[in-house]
Amino acid sequence: MKFFFNLCFFLVLSANASIQNIATRYHDTLDLNAISRGTLMTRSEEGGYIEMPIVKSDIKTVVTGQIARTVISQTFKNESKHWLEAMYLFPLPNNAAVDQMRMLIGDRVIEGQIKEKKEAKKTYEKAKASGKRAALVEQHRPNLFNTSVSNIPPNGDVVIEIEYQESLAFRDAQFTLRIPTAITPRYSPRPPTDFVIDNEISTGWSILPGESPQSLPIKPDFTSPDNNHTLEIILNPGFQLAKVESLYHEITSTPIQEDSISIKLANGMTRADRDFVLNWKPQSNIDPSIAFYSEQGKNDRFGLLTLLPPTIKSSEIMPREVTFIIDTSGSMSGQSIVAARRSLMTGINLLNPGDTFNIVEFNDSAYPLFKKPQPYNPETLSKAMDLLLGLEASGGTNMLPAVDIALATEHDPNRFQQIVFITDGSVSNEDEVFHNIHFNLGKKRFFTVGIGSAPNSFFMEESARAGRGTYTYIAAEKEAEQVMKDLFRKISKPALTDIKIIGQGIYEVTPDLIPDLYQGEPLMVAMKLSPSIKDIQVTGRLGSQAFTKKIDLSNLQERGGIEVDWAHRKIGEWQRALFKGTPKNKVRKEILALALEHHLVSPYTSLVAVDVTPIRASDEDLKSKAVTPTKPKGLKIKMNKTATGYEMTLMIGVVLALFSWLMIRREKGAII
Repeated sequence: MKFFFNLCFFLVLSANASIQNIATRYHDTLDLNAISRGTLMTRSEEGGYIEMPIVKSDIKTVVTGQIARTVISQTFKNESKHWLEAMYLFPLPNNAAVDQMRMLIGDRVIEGQIKEKKEAKKTYEKAKASGKRAALVEQHRPNLFNTSVSNIPPNGDVVIEIEYQESLAFRDAQFTLRIPTAITPRYSPRPPTDFVIDNEISTGWSILPGESPQSLPIKPDFTSPDNNHTLEIILNPGFQLAKVESLYHEITSTPIQEDSISIKLANGMTRADRDFVLNWKPQSNIDPSIAFYSEQGKNDRFGLLTLLPPTIKSSEIMPREVTFIIDTSGSMSGQSIVAARRSLMTGINLLNPGDTFNIVEFNDSAYPLFKKPQPYNPETLSKAMDLLLGLEASGGTNMLPAVDIALATEHDPNRFQQIVFITDGSVSNEDEVFHNIHFNLGKKRFFTVGIGSAPNSFFMEESARAGRGTYTYIAAEKEAEQVMKDLFRKISKPALTDIKIIGQGIYEVTPDLIPDLYQGEPLMVAMKLSPSIKDIQVTGRLGSQAFTKKIDLSNLQERGGIEVDWAHRKIGEWQRALFKGTPKNKVRKEILALALEHHLVSPYTSLVAVDVTPIRASDEDLKSKAVTPTKPKGLKIKMNKTATGYEMTLMIGVVLALFSWLMIRREKGAII
């Protein structure tokens, strides 16, 4: 009996220790993939993290035609009596070309300069050690950047301004601007690697390679700060507007000039827990099916072509083989899994008699409904509905096995073979997925449907690009049916294929492999131009018919930002070359040259800013603080795998304790 009592006591203590360990992990570990918005992070002497409040965040975007230029300004206040070194982490659009950074501390304004990554880091470390104010902007992922800030003064403010450019596509008869303010936590199939701190504070931050599959580092009660922000968009579309619509935020619109309007948040500020998405449409008498803009750079002229395919009049629909991949991992908890189920149900119902289909569910592992695609009929539909009704979100986001199952289906020349991937894309090993799609796609086409208030748009768009398909987004269940109907309407008909750009005097075209086009999907091609160019031709096949479109370039329209757009697209092409097998040293050489010439942050270049005047005495130490991220709207946070252990231990302990108590009472009763 004494043995049982001691065992129970030990297990209860173990459970309590597990709980304490979980609390420590929530506060003392940091995963860059878990950052859900702009965050300033620093270190305490004990090695943990404490909060530095964000005073205000301001986002201002100016849209001119197809180019959007955004400045994100976030003000932090150091309320301590110590000098601080800090790290600022922020999400951006995956196609953002970051080319400017300014640091404002007190009355000082420090402009950033592009340097090779190691050189920039060395410059920053030297300035920090000598007591100078400095900042360093580095690219962590294509849509996640970080800024190191040194020597923030006691009771002082620091303002970090990041400026970036992006090109906007005309899809489904409208332009769309997406400003990310939150990022869903990412899962990695690799062993966890925490954010590592060197023993000496003066050595600065150190990040080990690899990713950490921890949950959002929020408090155990699942609360998170509001992190309110303002937002203003100056819209200069270049045509008369028929409609301006914000999908998820209330806005106000104010005319500035005849063809410009100012758009702001209706309440002035809002919580940064979901992406801001703005759509605008031209009036019906405007035909934006073709546009060509040009810019004269320092050494070359650059062009950007946008072309929409003509309306497809043929009603002939070829039989399809559709493989649905649905993500049921833990990051899909809450609104996301509801929207995903609705999307899958709508997609299945939109199949036609004669089509075949399959469903692959995945979380930690992948589970196909059928061994191979089956005919769409009442029997297979019933099995699909049974599966759908039982879908719940849990486990990790191990998508490679699911993608491989879908790609392994044998080629059927009598069908359009299409893969529709429904996910929030919350993974960190995107390159591995892109590699498998690129090398195993064959004649199939890969389409992505991004789910949730803050999907991984980089994964959605790049996997669709690798799969020569399209991407779309569903933020809430109410959108699922219409979005899926629009998607299936597009992909059910022949596309414009075998596209080529022909002309004397165009070179270094990007993308080098132009994807198929579907109704409402634009062709956007950037290129260098010779001064003597007069026209170009776009050729391809529309169904079984030849297609040719001639574009007169005798009167080019000048537009700023075309050079930066071309350079950023070209860097993206070289990054994709990695998963296509190009040697890493070749990729690095090409990207480094482009980034340095065009002043862009890249995987191999960084922005560094140094104030020449030392302000911190050498005998004063640097202290630290951190901010808890804002949880994306609709995301349910579950205890990570560590928590599972403590729950099981606690349950066993309680059961054994109860058993021991009953045995003691029984013995006492027997004695009595």
